[in-house]
Amino acid sequence: MNVEKISVALDKNTLARLQNKAESEGISRSKLVTMAVNEYLDELTGQNVEVIGILNIVYDEEAGEVTNSIEHQFEDSIISTLHVHVNEKLCMEAIAVKGKRSKLEELAKKLSSVKGVKKAKLLVSIEV
Repeated sequence: MNVEKISVALDKNTLARLQNKAESEGISRSKLVTMAVNEYLDELTGQNVEVIGILNIVYDEEAGEVTNSIEHQFEDSIISTLHVHVNEKLCMEAIAVKGKRSKLEELAKKLSSVKGVKKAKLLVSIEV
């Protein structure tokens, strides 16, 4: 890989946090900064770009019917779903998704607005 050396100014606290994280992960500061910049730039990807990713949701079991109904409205974007019973009351789903980023974000927003949904987070992996 062709890399170019640059200089970055960080306050002491941020640099210490960066160093600690790099050490705990067993990677260089350069690698950690590269990963962080790439993740940030991925978040800025245009809304009409085709992407793949994972939508993770955690919800009260009673919310399952509503979340399932919403998921059916987006079945053209859902590749696969893994459903796990966390405990007697909570469920977690990892939903593999593919489609326009804007549509996947709409799905995440609709799911997060359901009463009983504790968390709905979209992780975009890559443009396709």
